[in-house]
Amino acid sequence: MTRGDIGKAHDHAIQALRLCRTLDNPFWEAGALNAAGWYAAQLGDHGQAREHCHAALELFRRHDALEGQATTLDSLGYIAHQTGHHDQAVEHYRSALALLSRIGSTYLLASTLDRLGHPYESLGQYDHAREVWQEALDLCRQQGRDEDAENLRDKINALR
Repeated sequence: MTRGDIGKAHDHAIQALRLCRTLDNPFWEAGALNAAGWYAAQLGDHGQAREHCHAALELFRRHDALEGQATTLDSLGYIAHQTGHHDQAVEHYRSALALLSRIGSTYLLASTLDRLGHPYESLGQYDHAREVWQEALDLCRQQGRDEDAENLRDKINALR
């Protein structure tokens, strides 16, 4: 996760979005839309977050940018979970995971698996939460992400 001032990060993402729109580069615009949506979600502005992320997803799909689609679906999963739509969050995360697996992005795969565990936990699907957190833990260990691995271990142990 991002450390620091989320409000400033959101402001910068909005500025980047304005700039990208002047460059007529849909891929950069989509990335800026997703970033603006992610930070809006972090700030609790879920309506704006959802709007930006849906626009980003449309652009990424139009240009067949699989990693962009995956990261945006991850953002939409986060937004859905934060707004209590846990089944929808699971769907978004699962779609993101399918794309990340397809392109072999194991770093992002681990992070999305981590986030997927939360809506499963909220739905009372503890076995599913444990399963995805264990898979994320294994990937984080392989990647030397010790702090992330420790956090995942704590989540798994809290389910027991």
